[in-house]
Amino acid sequence: MARIGDTVRFLNSVGGGVITRIEDKIAYVDDGGFETPVLLKELVVVLPAGHEPDNKGAKKMFDQKAYDNGRREAEPVKAAPAPVAEPAPKAYEAPVEETSHGEKLNLVLAFEPSDVKHLDKSEFTAVLVNDSNYFISFSLMRRSEQERGWTAVYNGIVEPNELLNLAALRHENLPDYEKIAFQCIAYKKDKPFTLQSPVSVSRKLDLTKFHKFHCFRPGLYSDTPVLEFPLVADGVVARPLEINSSEIKEAMTWPKQEKDITKELSKKFRVDSGRKSGHADPASNPRKVLPLIEVDLHIGELTDSLVGMEPKDMLEMQLDAVRKHMKDNSARIGQKIVFIHGKGEGVLRNAVLQLLKKEFPKAELQDASFREYGFGATLVTIH
Repeated sequence: MARIGDTVRFLNSVGGGVITRIEDKIAYVDDGGFETPVLLKELVVVLPAGHEPDNKGAKKMFDQKAYDNGRREAEPVKAAPAPVAEPAPKAYEAPVEETSHGEKLNLVLAFEPSDVKHLDKSEFTAVLVNDSNYFISFSLMRRSEQERGWTAVYNGIVEPNELLNLAALRHENLPDYEKIAFQCIAYKKDKPFTLQSPVSVSRKLDLTKFHKFHCFRPGLYSDTPVLEFPLVADGVVARPLEINSSEIKEAMTWPKQEKDITKELSKKFRVDSGRKSGHADPASNPRKVLPLIEVDLHIGELTDSLVGMEPKDMLEMQLDAVRKHMKDNSARIGQKIVFIHGKGEGVLRNAVLQLLKKEFPKAELQDASFREYGFGATLVTIH
């Protein structure tokens, strides 16, 4: 490419000279005192700027060394290549400690109050419990009774056998959570696993329970009182029984016209009105062993009002419940009864054990299933 100061000749006509200036693609050539505009592509460089003509011999058409020296000043300095950043070392991940029962999904949504003794002023922390050997990628959504669409509350991943805090709620926020929806998929990292079905469950929360002390109790996954709503139990989606009162009322209301027709048909064909079953209720046989009996000794399950009751009165009521169930089933040899007393400080548990050892010495005592009841129950076998 020609530049200012180069000696050039015209490609398509006779003549040439020195380039005095260049504008866009037009070079202005001093040809014997006259400045002639010529297209750059129609010029041939015969002596680059900075070269001296060789008068002793043939004139060089192109001097590479002089050309390079003339161009070096105009060449931009190349920037040094940016250093290549080394990848950050991968964070260490502790291996997952799997449990024998963790191959089945067990997911629970729990609400933990900040002050269980003053529920009307308490905040509630929503906690997702993952009691399985799987990573759970999930979305939790909510909506109020008036809303038609769902609002996402939390999207994320909870690791195997972990608890994850999702949100903090006040009483004024609870109506927004009248209905919840939970969707998830389960997987394991870096190892083969049994494919689990995707989970999609929605349910209505009973918001009145957030105001009832007896609804909060220590559970399998918490030593402190919580309100639990199972989502998946042993791989099966937990779907609470929802009763539609209007449908029940409609089903129980038999139109008068249908009643009259039924009476006429009964008279015409002498329809038998039915006979009572001859099978006796198993519970009426005092010696027959029944399925496992569960007795919840939490005071809220034994009475609806605690007005005027001292702690000793509550304890006596709980012990009376133990006596009654033991006496009612004393003839059922081999009968198993679980008394749910909770963990707490151990006052009720110790009182129950003392009563059973003193008044029912032949009974066999042991801790109930930890998986089902945690540390808060005693299994009694009648002998």
